[in-house]
Amino acid sequence: MQSDDPLAYEEGARVFFMTPTAGEVVSSPVHVDMGAENIEVVPAGELSYNTGHHHIIINKGHISKGETVPADEQHIHYGQGQVETELELEPGNYTLTLQFANGLHQSYGEALSETIEITVE
Repeated sequence: MQSDDPLAYEEGARVFFMTPTAGEVVSSPVHVDMGAENIEVVPAGELSYNTGHHHIIINKGHISKGETVPADEQHIHYGQGQVETELELEPGNYTLTLQFANGLHQSYGEALSETIEITVE
């Protein structure tokens, strides 16, 4: 179902970490595989129904629906439509949040995010 709402998406859409998994102990660089189901991953720049791209947020939670995802060391954009990356992280405990956003980097909110905790050795 199409919509004029720039944050509309299909029922059942979700994003998730394929790797690492919650509670996993990993080494740096941390290989991350980002998953999306019932929503299409596309490069940033255009608004299109049921599409968007990933962001990884380090040690902070999801971005509220409609808010623009910041671009800084804790908010990493994957605006070319990437679905995997390597994160250089110092040893320690981390919270990683996968946040999906539309073509203008507007967050789909908590519904299209997932947060996990990992430990980097």
